[in-house]
Amino acid sequence: MIESFLNQLLPKIYSCVQHPNRWISILDELREKLEVESIAAQIHELSDNSNPSEIWLMRDSQSTINADLHDKWVNNSDNPRLDYDFSEYPAIIRDEELFSDSCPRYIDFQERLAKAGLGLAISLEMKISPNRYLNLIAHRKHGDLRLFDHNCESLLQQLAPHIQQTILLYDQFQTLSSSNTIIKQIADKLTTGIMLINQYGKVSWFNSSAASIISESDYLELIDNELRFEHKADRNIFIQLLRQTQSPTGITSHPLARIGEHQTSPIQLLLTPILSSISVGLIQSKQPLTFALFLSNSHNEVILSEQNIGRLFSLTPAEVKLASALANGFSLTEYAIEKGITVGTARIQLKSIFSKMGVTRQPELVKILWSSILPHVSQLENTPFSQKIS
Repeated sequence: MIESFLNQLLPKIYSCVQHPNRWISILDELREKLEVESIAAQIHELSDNSNPSEIWLMRDSQSTINADLHDKWVNNSDNPRLDYDFSEYPAIIRDEELFSDSCPRYIDFQERLAKAGLGLAISLEMKISPNRYLNLIAHRKHGDLRLFDHNCESLLQQLAPHIQQTILLYDQFQTLSSSNTIIKQIADKLTTGIMLINQYGKVSWFNSSAASIISESDYLELIDNELRFEHKADRNIFIQLLRQTQSPTGITSHPLARIGEHQTSPIQLLLTPILSSISVGLIQSKQPLTFALFLSNSHNEVILSEQNIGRLFSLTPAEVKLASALANGFSLTEYAIEKGITVGTARIQLKSIFSKMGVTRQPELVKILWSSILPHVSQLENTPFSQKIS
């Protein structure tokens, strides 16, 4: 009976790695199998200076309905079970093994259990990391005096390694998902469009700049994860890029091209292979080659944030405005006229900028600004640079 139940339950438990809400239905099945009123899975974290703190909790559906009642009387820092050391190895714990019948705290705790509608308990306890412990605890209904038999204990013991492994896999999956989200957020800050594309032209991912460039184009679309070209000539250019990158005797490992040559805003393309040391997956026997496609166009305006110029190079507000103007093509005389100051005053400001940035000529100043990190990162507070200096 136990083996048959486990054979049905274990695939569902492992599915919780990607679908954590399925714990509820799994705990429902365990509640019925163990014939208990409530079952919950908890993870506690231990620290040197405080009591164990609960960092994760899943309940069966009935316990979820009664969560406020259970938390008020049982699942809180006054629970005397938390006063005892957690087990280093998977262990089955019963209250009668922790407390004597005459223990005042246990007597009080039994009264609180009764107010929550709960009775006898059995729990599976195991260490999952140096300072974290998993506890799967089941309570009989108040007034149900049946002891938990060998079958209940055996079921929990057999579940232990699978629950432990599921929790560890879930933690790894969440870490990878979090890292992936962070990388995507960083990529969306870049002003250059980036797409991941395979050798057949299928797009698997793109950043917000790539989406913006394509949406503003009259001759390039992304449909069903494929780039669609309005003009045959542009499609041929793209196909040739893919062929060059895959060719072992190609002229360059980073083919460059422009599409939309006769449009108002041609798009520049750079295609480069992504070298990976990741082994081939167990399900998909052969992975297509992956490339990074970089996109840029003349309308994809790169802006130097004045606020960040000042922060990066420690310039005063007046110096920032002058440096920004020079970087955007203004001459010193044009800037002075626009600001209503003398050229001499502008030269004094420029001399101070040179000193702070370690340069002696305007071309060096402009080069440092445009080769800094600032042009490569989208600035949320930016508005397009105006030819009329404010």
